[in-house]
Amino acid sequence: MSIASFAARGAQIYTCIAGEGAPVWSAAKPDADLAQPDGRVVGRHFEGPTWEIQDGSRVVGSVIDQAPAPQPHAVAWLMLSARATGSGMLAGTRYVLRSDTDGGEKPAGGCTPGQTVRVPYTATYTFYR
Repeated sequence: MSIASFAARGAQIYTCIAGEGAPVWSAAKPDADLAQPDGRVVGRHFEGPTWEIQDGSRVVGSVIDQAPAPQPHAVAWLMLSARATGSGMLAGTRYVLRSDTDGGEKPAGGCTPGQTVRVPYTATYTFYR
């Protein structure tokens, strides 16, 4: 059962790291605001991956499945298992779905170790019990 859904707007942050033979872009770290349908920002999404709402509830996720986004150059759609803390809106969350993604894909081409880029993205995050 869905307990909440938020629109996310922000960036996927990539850092260039030394790879075997050549530098590569690391896995993304999110940095996004979470908004309700009326546009009011009620929380944030950040490294972990973690979602935190202003009421103090928090969810930390772990990817269990993914599918390519139907939109070109968009980050994958994800299903995550979740561990919730706090007694607010996200209490009892067991799963998180990232869908409707636009943008956020890893940069194409080479990079210089230590270089960081913020790639804008939007997504919908839906929380389930």
